[in-house]
Amino acid sequence: MKVYSISEGRKILGELVNQVKYLKKPIALGKHGKADVLLISLTDEDTVPIAEMASASESFAFLEQEPDLYSLNDLTKRYV
Repeated sequence: MKVYSISEGRKILGELVNQVKYLKKPIALGKHGKADVLLISLTDEDTVPIAEMASASESFAFLEQEPDLYSLNDLTKRYV
């Protein structure tokens, strides 16, 4: 996901809102390439898209450093 600077986001706020609203893609705003805030679209039910927010945040960044514990050879029964 591209991180727009706060000043750049301010200049093109209307365009960013349209991308979020109609293309349903979250957009990050921040400083020095690091996201500080996230613009997200609400669904018709006015629920917050938690999965999109979590994937765009640093909540699961620690998993990138975790080793893969299992491989396909570890499967004993094929379910799919």
